[in-house]
Parts: sequence; structure tokens; C-alpha cells
Amino acid sequence: MQSIQINNVELENFIKLKYGQDSDSLLHDFMTFIKTEFVAHELKKGFDEVKLFEMGKKPLSSVEAMMARIRSGN
Repeated sequence: MQSIQINNVELENFIKLKYGQDSDSLLHDFMTFIKTEFVAHELKKGFDEVKLFEMGKKPLSSVEAMMARIRSGN
């Protein structure tokens, strides 16, 4: 389990205003954000791989292999 310390009064106040004591909603929204960032990161890696393929520097992985990697979280 990870702990996150926020040392920013503006962010702390926003979190208190939006979520109050509702830590379940805060956790849900945070996990949604992390999953979105993860997918964006994996898509960028895929586009980078295509660029390397176009330059002849790397063979292109199959779509199935890339999707399996995204789904596995690795």
C-alpha cells in the first residue's frame, strides 16, 4: 500500500471541499486518474514503437502482444 503526502494547501483545501470525509470517492477518482495515465503512457510507448519501426530501428510488435501488455499492467 502506498501513502501520499500532499504538502500543498491549495490542493488540500480542494480535496477537503470536494470529498470531505468521503475517502472512498477520493480513492475511486484517484485510481481512475492513475489508470487513465497508465493507458496514456502505454499508448505513447506504442506510438514511439511505430516511429522506431518507420525508421527501420525496431520490428513492430503485434497488436495482440501490445494489448496483452496493456491489460497485464506491465
